[in-house]
Order: sequence, then structure tokens, then C-alpha cells
Amino acid sequence: MPNTHIEIININDCKISTEDQVIPHERRIVEGVIQLWKEDPITESLGIGKLHALVKKRNPNWSLSEKRLKTVLKSYNLLNSAEQFAYASEITSKDTPNLVMPKNIRYQFTKNRGKGLYATKPFKEGDLLWEEESPLFFIPPLDHMNLIKSSNACTYCATLLKTASQLKKGLDCNVCSDVWCSIRCKKKDTLHGTLKHNVYQEGKKSKKRIVSAAWLRYEKYCYENKWNAAHAVALIYAYCLTDKTGVLLQQFDAFAKVRQDIRYKAIDSSGIGGSFDTNSGGALFVKEQQEALWREAYAKFNEIFPLDEITYEQYMEFLGSYNINNVDGSMFLIQAHLNHNCDPNVRVLFGEHKADGIKVYAKRDIKANEELTTSYVNPAHDVNQRLRELRVNWGFKCNCNKCKEDKKALEKRKSSESKDASHKKAVKEMLDSAKDEEFDLPLPNGDGERTRRKSVRFEETVIAVAED
Repeated sequence: MPNTHIEIININDCKISTEDQVIPHERRIVEGVIQLWKEDPITESLGIGKLHALVKKRNPNWSLSEKRLKTVLKSYNLLNSAEQFAYASEITSKDTPNLVMPKNIRYQFTKNRGKGLYATKPFKEGDLLWEEESPLFFIPPLDHMNLIKSSNACTYCATLLKTASQLKKGLDCNVCSDVWCSIRCKKKDTLHGTLKHNVYQEGKKSKKRIVSAAWLRYEKYCYENKWNAAHAVALIYAYCLTDKTGVLLQQFDAFAKVRQDIRYKAIDSSGIGGSFDTNSGGALFVKEQQEALWREAYAKFNEIFPLDEITYEQYMEFLGSYNINNVDGSMFLIQAHLNHNCDPNVRVLFGEHKADGIKVYAKRDIKANEELTTSYVNPAHDVNQRLRELRVNWGFKCNCNKCKEDKKALEKRKSSESKDASHKKAVKEMLDSAKDEEFDLPLPNGDGERTRRKSVRFEETVIAVAED
């Protein structure tokens, strides 16, 4: 008698009873769709029908029609047909004063194209193009603030300190509890006494340009709201006001700038809620709260600088300028003039220490008079993700050669997947129509005399019987 193998095959998903189904709030629907897009950017280009099928598959207990999904996405400007906001035309910049260029690198500024850097001679792959020994404005990590206060991190660069015994004499402050990790950091920390030592008694008239008590309140506010950009612009303004030459303020003013509230329109319309812009503060669904947050931060900012108050519009420009120009939190004078390309020809490397400068190398051979470019986003990311990040964080719709090629490849893949889906649909229709019929299901004969499946009926589960 032949050996008999019985295999149980589940074909249909378990059905959810109507009693277990829930009607999801529109916010949950939007969050569910956004999560899909984050995990697989290709799904952003799907039509409403296929998107609805994916959402239902991930949330089988949702009572959600295709019509309601479309209505909700439309109300949040998330439909594929919706025009996504870009703000490149709103960005302005000025010619940078006192800019000393590296050898063999040319700086060019025009009203039409803005700023750019160009090679004046050919470079080979791996050549060092230039080095910036330190940032124009160094911004320490805000999330280390409590570690700094507890003397567990350097008050300047926020580097973690292993043990207090490692600190040499002279690296601790004689007024407050802050410490430095090195003599180098202590020398560079020119703002420490001005910002941290509350020698000014509030309530009395003073000619001091910076009120340290107000700074400490503002810093705490930024920390509680996890708001890096607000913290950074106050530090930058303090550096500018203490610069007797006035050049720092002029150079900061010359950076590309755009109001943060204008940038926020792109964050809002993307449906991502600022997930690619952790410096911005606030999130999707809270427009009124976001405005209140900006206003509150602005008021606290001016309390720090009573003799040099700025307008609300200037504060918005400060935030926007920092957000589109910073690299790893800090701002570099020459590097900030590099324009974007998803296939860049330069590579920017940071030093081992947080407060170190950068070195810029040729990523490939570069011709004379060729523009030098960097990538503002990870070039390895999917084209849709790159395009979204560039539009939200830098305000433009990239049309570089890499994006064009990747779009073509994506369309080709979608076309292939569509054909495959049509084939699967045809097979499914055949199986559905054969529910009450019997027919043979042949198995591959990899080892000659092996098996074939006998006739079966298609029900909730299928029993396939095979004989040796």
C-alpha cells in the first residue's frame, strides 16, 4: 500500500465578524497610510484602490470603505493628485562677505542661480579639495543638556565624560558646576560665562546685551520641547552679538534663508508631520499649537537679548536659515555653498571629535569648471523618499539625472508588478470559479517517480493528498 501524505493548505484569511470591526478615526487612517509610505515608499504612487487593499490587509478589523479613505486623504492633501507644496522660490540669499576660498575652488553668486562652488582645475578621485578646521557656528547636542548640568558631559561640545577623576585641574568652572573635556574646548567656549553665570540681577536696569537667567530659561524650554533649531539660533545670535567685528552677523545673514512657517507648509502637505525635519518643532495636526510654540519661543528669545530684540519675521527667518544650512547640527561657511545632487561629486568627512571641522574630498574625477555638489539626503534611499525629503526640508523638487533614471526604473518595476498582479488575479479568478469543481493539480517531478496531487475540492481549507 502506498504511503499517504496529507497536507493542510489554508487559502482564505480568517473572517472578522462584524461585531469585532471598528470604525477608525480619520487620524488613525492617516497615520496608517503614512506608516505604509514610510516602510515602502513605492506605495506612495499606488492608486486609491490598491492603497485601500493594503490598509485593510494591515487592519482587518477596520470598517473602512474605499470612498471614505479617499475622502480622508483628500482632506489632508495626501492624494497622489494633490499638488505638493515646494518653497524654493521663497528662498533668498546674499553674497557672502569676507569669504576666503580654498585654492583651486571658485565661488560664484548670481541672482538667477544663487550660490555655487566650482573646480578651477581637474581633480582626481580621493583628492582633498579643502578643509574647514572648525564650524562657523558650533552647536552642541541639546539632548545632552542634563548630562552637562550634572558634570557628566563637556559644557562646550557635550562629549560624555567617563569619570570625574579623568578631569585635570583647570577643566572645571570656578563659578558653576560645568566642566570641559579638554583645554581646547575650554578655550573655544567663549560664551560660557556670558550665558551661564547669572551676574545680572533681573528687575534692575542693565546695559548687558545678554541676560543669562533668560538664556537658562530658554535653554530649558528648548530641551523640554526637543527643539534643536530654536536652541541653535539663540546660540548663533549670541555669537554674533559678542563678535566685535560684526562679520559673523553679516555672514549668518548671507546664508540661504526662508521663513520657518513657510517651510512648515511643506511639512504639513507631505503628511509626514516633520519626521524628516527634527529641528523644526511641532508636528502634523497641530497647526494652531505650532504657531503658539513659535510665538512663545520668540518672546523668550527676546528676553535674552533686551538691547538687540528682533522681529517675529526675523526669528522665523533665523529658524528657517538654520534648518536648511546646518550639517550635523553645526554651520560651516564654505560647505554651505555646495548645491545638491543625488549623485554628488564630493564627499564631506567629519573629524572624530564633535567640535572638529570637516574635510571635503573628490568622490570621483572632477573636470575643470565643473560644479561641486553634495547630497543633502542619503543617495541610497528610494527615489520617492529622496524627493519627499528634499521637497520638505529644502523646498525643491529634484530633477537630477539620478532621479530621472530611478524614476524610469521605478515605472518599469511598477509595470512588471502590474503584469504579475494581473496574472495572479487571473489565477485567483480561476480558483474562485472552481470552488465546486474537481481537477488535477500537478506537482513538479524533480525526482522522477515522485508524486502528483489527486483531485480536490476548494473550500475554506484544502486537503491535498499525495501518494509515494
